[in-house]
Amino acid sequence: MISTAQSKLIRSLRHKKFRDQHRIFMLEGEKMVVELASGEGKSNFLIRELIATPEWIDAYKALLHSQNFKITEATQAEIKKVSNLVTPQPVIALVKIPETEFRIQELLQTPVLAFESIRDPGNLGTIIRTADWFGIRHIVCTPDSTDLYNPKVVQSTMGAITRVRVHYMELEPLLNSKEIQEKTIFGTFMEGENIYSSSLEPDPLILFGNESHGLSDSLSPYIGHRISIPTFSPEGKGSESLNVASSVAVICSELRRK
Repeated sequence: MISTAQSKLIRSLRHKKFRDQHRIFMLEGEKMVVELASGEGKSNFLIRELIATPEWIDAYKALLHSQNFKITEATQAEIKKVSNLVTPQPVIALVKIPETEFRIQELLQTPVLAFESIRDPGNLGTIIRTADWFGIRHIVCTPDSTDLYNPKVVQSTMGAITRVRVHYMELEPLLNSKEIQEKTIFGTFMEGENIYSSSLEPDPLILFGNESHGLSDSLSPYIGHRISIPTFSPEGKGSESLNVASSVAVICSELRRK
């Protein structure tokens, strides 16, 4: 049974203030919970508490037998009351937010995706999932971007949150560092070199702007190459622009293809 205190805690985790205070976030989705509980991917994320129906607990008793986190039985109706999903699944995990230390060396011999003021949780979650698909392990976001542990972000990653590191920091000091200046820096724009005819060098840093305003002019001095995804729609009949998450998928595909 979910206690009143547990229910209050779970509901509070919808807000960043309380996620930061308790250093935990909620993970929903049977596949993601099983993956994390089984230790797949050797994640730094640890489950603090599992809340599940008796039927789910019985079905996964072999997996749960050796775990040392708290397990609470709850009815599907109880889970529904605290769930963020329209159709709740039979298990919820409360996961500890890992303490991580940023080391700039981690960004050097690998592709890096960097984002200025990404505000839509669904976009960020999809970006993380896309990065995972293409084997990109580091993403940088400005501090005013949506929170990594926002429930919509977590859900949209479909488990990739445990495999892709997301670093929050201002972009100008990072781009101005001598280590990052050794990387090739690309910026994405509506007008730039056609991505399909560009040469994307190995292990670049690729900048993406805010969903509405694009990249700030203040970042221009750090950008070595301006790239763009061309439209193939007849003039005047196409969409105004691509969604940023869609743009990430196209550019990551071209990066890996070349």
